[in-house]
Parts: sequence; structure tokens; C-alpha cells
Amino acid sequence: MGRRPRSARLRDGLGAEPLARAGVAPCPREAGDATVSGDAVPDEVLRRFLLARSRLLELPWHVGAGLSPSETAVLGELAGETGLSQQQLGERLGLEKSTVSRLAAAMEGRGWLVRERDPADRRCYRLRLTPRGQDLARRVRADVHGHHRRLLGALTDEERAALTVGLSALTRVLDEEAANRHPT
Repeated sequence: MGRRPRSARLRDGLGAEPLARAGVAPCPREAGDATVSGDAVPDEVLRRFLLARSRLLELPWHVGAGLSPSETAVLGELAGETGLSQQQLGERLGLEKSTVSRLAAAMEGRGWLVRERDPADRRCYRLRLTPRGQDLARRVRADVHGHHRRLLGALTDEERAALTVGLSALTRVLDEEAANRHPT
């Protein structure tokens, strides 16, 4: 029996041969899977990743320290910055203005950041981490980096390379989509 066409392999769960070499079982197809140019989109793989992503963001140390995933992301964005406006932070994290305002107020109350009026535009606040916030951001970054190193260390070199290409491409497409939705 000859090799099946690429579109058929993709429809059957991303292609059995590369998945089998990687030791990954193909995802089952669900009724109504979306298609692009006749090839199945790996909806189930993406759905499973997004569910796992939420668990990834809730690392035990951060939860134990009372950090939400959003607070962890804010610490990561503000670390090393001399100050970002609330609008800039919201754009980077994809958060609404009111959400950023509540997060900033809560984190200011915990002593992790300060909100200062922007001297160039008194209507805006600039956010920067306090020394205590910088210290927390360093500890969180080291913890997250170690966790990522453990996760990626469980992959083969081939899987890491494929993941890098795939995530880079997905990030590019998401950035382009966001830019088209919100042109500057």
C-alpha cells in the first residue's frame, strides 16, 4: 500500500508517521472539525494545549504565594522596565483597561508596584515595580524558567525544534491577527 496523501494524514490527526516517531498518539477527530485549504486544523491538539496552559500558569509556588496568573504576567512585563503606562501593559497582556487598573491597585496594595502620574500626560499612570516587586519578579522568573527547563527537558531534540517552529509561527499569526483587529 502506498503512502497516503498529506491531506488525508492531516485529517486523521496530524499524520500518523511523525506522531508515531515522536511517541504521540494522534488526537481523535471530532465531528465538525474546522478545515483550512482541505487540511484539518489540529483543533483537538490546540484545545488540549490551552487547557494544559491554564495548569502551567498555576505553578504551586505562585499559588502558595497568593499570586494569580495575571499578577505573575504583570511582574514579568514590568521587570526590567523603568515604567509602563497602564495602557501599554494592557496591550501587552491583552487585558481590558479596568482589569489592569484593578490589578495595579491590588499589587500596589501588596507593595509590589507603584503607580505614578505620567509627567507628560497627567491623565495617565505609569507603573513600575518596587524593590520588593523586583525581588518577587526575579524569584518568579527563576521558578518559571526552571519549570520550563524541566518540561522542555522531557522532549526530544526533534520535539523541541518542532515546538519552537510551531509556537513561533502561531505567535506570529496571533500577533498579525491582533494588529489587524487593533491597528495603531
